[in-house]
Amino acid sequence: MAISRPFLLALLGALLAGATLFAVQNARNSSDDAAPVAEQSTPEQQAAAPAEPAPAANPEELLQAAFNTGTVDSTAFTAKLSASSREERLSVDLTGAFEQGAANDVPEFELSAAVKTAGRTVEGGFTSLGDKAYFTRGDTGWEVPEEVWGPVVEAVETGAGAQPQTLPLTFDPQTLVRDVKSEGTETIDGVETSHVSAVVDPKRAVRQLAAAAGLAGASLPGRADVVKSAELDAWVGTDDRLLRRLTFDVGFGRRGEVGVELELSGVNEPQDIEAPARVREGMPGGLFGVFSEGLVGGVTAGTGQPVSLAALTSPNPDRAARAVKAGKKVVIFFHNPKGLDDLAMKRVVRAVDGRTKALVLTDHVDAVERYGKMVEDLGVSQTPAVVLIDSTGDARLIEGYVDTDTLAQAVADAR
Repeated sequence: MAISRPFLLALLGALLAGATLFAVQNARNSSDDAAPVAEQSTPEQQAAAPAEPAPAANPEELLQAAFNTGTVDSTAFTAKLSASSREERLSVDLTGAFEQGAANDVPEFELSAAVKTAGRTVEGGFTSLGDKAYFTRGDTGWEVPEEVWGPVVEAVETGAGAQPQTLPLTFDPQTLVRDVKSEGTETIDGVETSHVSAVVDPKRAVRQLAAAAGLAGASLPGRADVVKSAELDAWVGTDDRLLRRLTFDVGFGRRGEVGVELELSGVNEPQDIEAPARVREGMPGGLFGVFSEGLVGGVTAGTGQPVSLAALTSPNPDRAARAVKAGKKVVIFFHNPKGLDDLAMKRVVRAVDGRTKALVLTDHVDAVERYGKMVEDLGVSQTPAVVLIDSTGDARLIEGYVDTDTLAQAVADAR
């Protein structure tokens, strides 16, 4: 079960994109049933009419209630996914909170994830305040561009967009269980819960876990015919029938094991969800930047129009405009990160940067339109492409690969 760095990024992106889409869809579903504010009971009315104790439920009913997440309007949560084999160990730690809010509004939520394996850790997070959203790492955030988040907000307001079956959530424990038993009561987060356990159908469990893992290009450490144990435990509020804790474990004997743990706290209580303490311009760098690009792709997948986060957040158009206004030469290299000639040309541009006093910039080709009048008459339509703007503001286009000396001479010859 060798796990690559791209897999870690894909898994992290899938977790956060899935949470975003799930929250958005939940907002639309909940808005259909939401009562007008005037019709909702006030705290005084609720206090005057204490709820009657819920009738006793059998273990099967309690377990069914555990998966009825539509009755949870707000909660904080922690979750952990762990997998191990003879070769490697993987863990995914999640923390966050969720609050439904008003009908036809994007819910407020925050989610942080850390994916760990073979001494490597990839961390990232996402926060929604409804009309705004942020990529987060610790207390630092980067605001999601309006071009990305605006359509999400509009989809919730209008009830359009993704339906539940389009979400990448293929794991459904409720379809896997048998031999459900009561295990007594236990207090969790100050709430009395009823503990129920169940045996899990190993073939169905492996099929569903394999499908979920396959979304990120991974594989499980075993098959259904080598499962040695598969168990599920749930702790459900004795009175309110709301889930507080869930564990799910699949053992493959010597081949490895997979486990899922989830715990909710402050269920249906107000959650403190705020913008990051420090908000930076642009987008995150390094591996987190790669993850952020993947998350944008997941959130905008339903539009049919891929969006490049790097292009939307690049500071280079403003830098180029200031340099042109100051009468400086500007070299702009537009590239496609996946192009072979583009990679070679990137090295050429880097070398030229060290041989000229011109401002040398590199941008994704999707950012062309953000340069406006500086490049709009050149018809940049393929990569690699270099736009050379002289000191008078006149621009010329150099398409395809050229060597370092040729490009350096073109820059020197420009006025």
